[in-house]
Amino acid sequence: MGFSLEDNWNFFSTAAVCTIYGLAVESLHMARLPTPGGDSGSWGDVLNAFLQIGHDADGKNIGPLVETSKSAIYTLATTDNGTRIVVTAAVTITVPAVGTLGNGFECEIVNDSGGTVTIDGPGSTNYSMPDGDIVSILEVNSKQRVLGGASTVIS
Repeated sequence: MGFSLEDNWNFFSTAAVCTIYGLAVESLHMARLPTPGGDSGSWGDVLNAFLQIGHDADGKNIGPLVETSKSAIYTLATTDNGTRIVVTAAVTITVPAVGTLGNGFECEIVNDSGGTVTIDGPGSTNYSMPDGDIVSILEVNSKQRVLGGASTVIS
């Protein structure tokens, strides 16, 4: 006979369910604030992990995307997933072979170089970004795509 919630709805106390639920939620989220009276021996590590979500190493606020700058030829890596790369020189950004970055990869590239930035795909197709263009590099369903266009500076 299987477990039935209708027949066994009182199997766990409310406190046990909240504790189990809290652990499940905690494991699904990256960072949290330290628990007063808890986190013995790791309070500082827990707080630092929480603060690093919204701040860089210098304590400056960062948005939902971590932003880096590139001024030399660069090859995208899996660590670039979920980031924004601001290119400040007319260089080539290389996209590695399909599967290297993995399905679900997405990286935003902003050309702020004053010249043309080339996105060098692993096949025979390249993408030229005039100054001011913004593109997203995606790897979806074992295919790589570039989605992009011009931007307008408003300040």
